[in-house]
Amino acid sequence: MKHIILFFTWVIGWLLFRNIEFLKLGKVKDRNLSISVIIPARNEEHNISKILETLELQSYKPKEIIIVNDNSTDNTELVATSYKNVRVISLKKDPPSGWVGKPWACWNGYLNSTGELLLFLDADVELSKDALESILSEYINRRGMISVWPYQRFEKFYEHFTLPFNLIAVCSTNSFSFLGKPNPIGAFGPVILTSKKDYEEIGGHQAVSDEIVEDLRLGKLYLERGKSLTNFLGGELIKFRMYPKGIKQLFEGLTKNMVFGAIHTGIFNFLLIFLWFTGIYSSFISFQPRVIYVLYYLLFAFQIYKVVKKTGDYTLLDAILYPIYFIFFLLIFLTSLSKSLIFRSVTWKGRKISV
Repeated sequence: MKHIILFFTWVIGWLLFRNIEFLKLGKVKDRNLSISVIIPARNEEHNISKILETLELQSYKPKEIIIVNDNSTDNTELVATSYKNVRVISLKKDPPSGWVGKPWACWNGYLNSTGELLLFLDADVELSKDALESILSEYINRRGMISVWPYQRFEKFYEHFTLPFNLIAVCSTNSFSFLGKPNPIGAFGPVILTSKKDYEEIGGHQAVSDEIVEDLRLGKLYLERGKSLTNFLGGELIKFRMYPKGIKQLFEGLTKNMVFGAIHTGIFNFLLIFLWFTGIYSSFISFQPRVIYVLYYLLFAFQIYKVVKKTGDYTLLDAILYPIYFIFFLLIFLTSLSKSLIFRSVTWKGRKISV
């Protein structure tokens, strides 16, 4: 019976990623659509140059690029102002009561924008030269909101510990599961394109002002108002490197989102992810030197490799070592749970956030 349950959970893993859709290279005939690129930035001096340089090389040129310096304590503003054709909005204080940092920065970017379309980008996003045009091409065909989860690029070994979190991030929106056509329940936060008209109708980031995982909630508001939402994986067109500053930054970033991401993923989707992860943990916790246990270990390793290599620079060795990464995931989850339920606060980029 135990082995039947393990097999069942293994099948669930495949079903969660059955309909993965990558952002495809696209071309746009109408070159008159005006796009305001809005980049919220807190302590991003090491990322700003990279994203601004990729924006300069885009095949489709945005109308304006707005950097919202969210009361940074580093040289974010100094670096941003050194670029021509970039407007910097400087927020000199922390967000007011009822606001979390990123929604507050995005909202101020919107208030200062003039384009008919809004493209919100995280500062660590890396765009290929055709990325903006490809996102715009999808928007023209589908309307509503287009969001993208970028392909994770790594330079240090510790970054590979994001493996379980990346899997959850991709399937948490229910965008690629087995239930027929894509049926997302929320958006990916790093890359979001929408019309200013639709954004204003749903209340924009003001409507999700106190949300730590504002992306899921923002996408849900679009769906509740009858607007379309389409999610993609970035593939070769859009990448990012999330935690370049070390294991401490990685630990803080993952701890910040974990519990609240689970809350907003939806009951049915949460149950499927929970069952799949239960199977993964069982495959190594109850491991014995017998053929059937070795088989299930290899089956889960193979599955993890086939799925996760689509989302980042993960290797076959990462798949074989998956128990290490999932033990780390459990540590992060328990830490996030204690900070959320007991201490009622998390820390990110030098700022304490009440939860």
